[in-house]
Amino acid sequence: MRAMLRSVFAQARSTSEHGQAIVLFTLGLVGLVGVVAMSVDVGRLVWARTSMQSSVDAAALAAAGSMPDTSAANTQATKYWDDNAGFIKSQGTNIHFTTTFPSGTDKGVTVHGDADIPTWFAKVFGLNNWHVAADGSASSTYLDLAVVLDISGSMCDDSYPETETAGIYLHMSPGRTASIPKITQAIAAGGAASITIKVNNVTLFNSATTTAGFGYTSGGTKYYQYTYTSGARAGMIMIDNELFQITSINAGALSMVVSRAKTNNFTGAAGVAVAHAVNAEVWMNRSACLAADRNTPTSSVLGPNERYDTTISDAKYFTTLFNSTYDKFALTSFTSTANPRGAGTMVNLTNNFGSVTSAMDSFAYPDGGTNSATGIAVGRQLLDGAGKRANATRVMLFITDGRANAYCGSSYLASNYNTTACPSQGSGADGNASAVNAAIQEATRAYNDAGGKILIYVIGLGTAVDDAFLQQIATIGHGQYFKAPTLGEIQGAFTSVSEQTHIALTQ
Repeated sequence: MRAMLRSVFAQARSTSEHGQAIVLFTLGLVGLVGVVAMSVDVGRLVWARTSMQSSVDAAALAAAGSMPDTSAANTQATKYWDDNAGFIKSQGTNIHFTTTFPSGTDKGVTVHGDADIPTWFAKVFGLNNWHVAADGSASSTYLDLAVVLDISGSMCDDSYPETETAGIYLHMSPGRTASIPKITQAIAAGGAASITIKVNNVTLFNSATTTAGFGYTSGGTKYYQYTYTSGARAGMIMIDNELFQITSINAGALSMVVSRAKTNNFTGAAGVAVAHAVNAEVWMNRSACLAADRNTPTSSVLGPNERYDTTISDAKYFTTLFNSTYDKFALTSFTSTANPRGAGTMVNLTNNFGSVTSAMDSFAYPDGGTNSATGIAVGRQLLDGAGKRANATRVMLFITDGRANAYCGSSYLASNYNTTACPSQGSGADGNASAVNAAIQEATRAYNDAGGKILIYVIGLGTAVDDAFLQQIATIGHGQYFKAPTLGEIQGAFTSVSEQTHIALTQ
C-alpha cells in the first residue's frame, strides 16, 4: 500500500512539472513573438526617419540651386521630394511637405516633412502609428569664380591629328589657305601600294610661300623632299583618314605619285587603303596649330580647333548656370608663349557675364606649351584683385588638356608668379619636375591665400592628361577633379562644377 502511494505521488509530481513547462514555454514564445514583432515595427521607424531626412535634404539642395527664383525653387523641391520619398508616400498617412524661405536671405531655403507611419504588430500594445519628421535647409553661396583656361598647342589636336613620332608635334592639316588641294578622280579602296592621284592644284607644293600653303619649307627644298626634324617623314599627306607619302609631283599633269596606307607613327595604327571620293581634301603635316589653321591668326574666325572650340563653347554655357545678381566671373588663359599670350586675355571679377564670354571669343588660336603654374598664379591674382567681395566663396576653375611642361625661372620662387609676366621662362618634357613642382606650389599658395582660401576645381580634357597631377591640384585646393576624355563630356564636367559650387546644406 505504501509503495502504491509513492507511485501515485511521483506520477502527480511528473504531471505537474510537465504542465509548468508547457506554461513557461508558452509564455516565453509569446514574449519572443512580441520582441520580433516590435523589432519589425522599430525597423520601419528607423527606415522612415532615414527616408524622411534624405528626402528633405535632397529637396532643399535642389531648391537652393534655383534660388532666388522661389517659384522655380518650389518646383524643384517638390520634384526631388517626389523622387526620393517613395517609402513615406506609400506607407505613411497625414503626410505634410512644405518649403519656406527664411527672411534675411535671398538664397536660403528650408524644407519640412512629417508623416504618420502605421505600425503592424505594435497595435497589440496600443501603438498605432510612429510619427516621423525632419527639416532640411540649404543655401546657394555667393561666388567669385575665376576661369583659367589652357590654350596651349595641343588644344587643336582633335582637329589636326599628329602622325609622326611622339614629341615632334607635327599636325596633319589643310593649311591656312582658300586653295586647299582636292582630288579630281576618285580613289578606290585597296589596290597597289603605289598609285598616281589627280589633284586640282599642285602649285601649293611648289610655291615659295611657307605659311600660306604647302610650299617650300626651308631653303628652297620642296615640302615633299624636306624633313622637318629627326624622326619625321618627308612628304606625308592625308586624304580623309588615310596617310600617303609623296614620291614625285608632275605639276603640268596636276598629279602626284604616292605610296598609300602608311602607318601612323604617333599612334602606331596601321594604315588601311580605303576609298576616297572626288573633291576629298589633301592635308599635309604642319608644325603648329598656327600653320594648321584655315584662317590667318588675326581672323575673327579661327579653326576648326578641337578640343579648343568645344571647350570655349561649353565655358560660355557654364556662365549661364550662375546668376549675375549674386555671382561674379573672372577669366584668364595660359600657355607658354610670350605675353600677352602668357597670361592670355584677362577679365577682372565682374557680374557682366557678356564681357566674359566676349573675351573667350577673343582668345588667339592654340599655341605653345603648358605653364600650369602661371595659369594658377594669374587666377589667384584675379580673385585677389578688382571686384573681390568679402562675403563670397572664392573658386578657381582650372581647365587643361596637357601635362605641365613650362615654368617661370630656373627654380621655384614665389616672386616669379606675382605678376602676369613670366621672367626667364623655362621648359622641358611633359610632366617635368620643375613645371609640376611650380604648379603644386602655386596651388598651395592659392588655397592658403591671405585674402581667403581659394577652392580649386579642375577639368582634365582628353586622354593625355596626367590624372594624378590634376587630382593633386584639386586635392590641395579642397575642390574636385572632373575628367572629360571626349568632346561630348566637356559640358557635363562644367555642369558638375556648377552643381558642386552652387549650394550647400546648412542644417
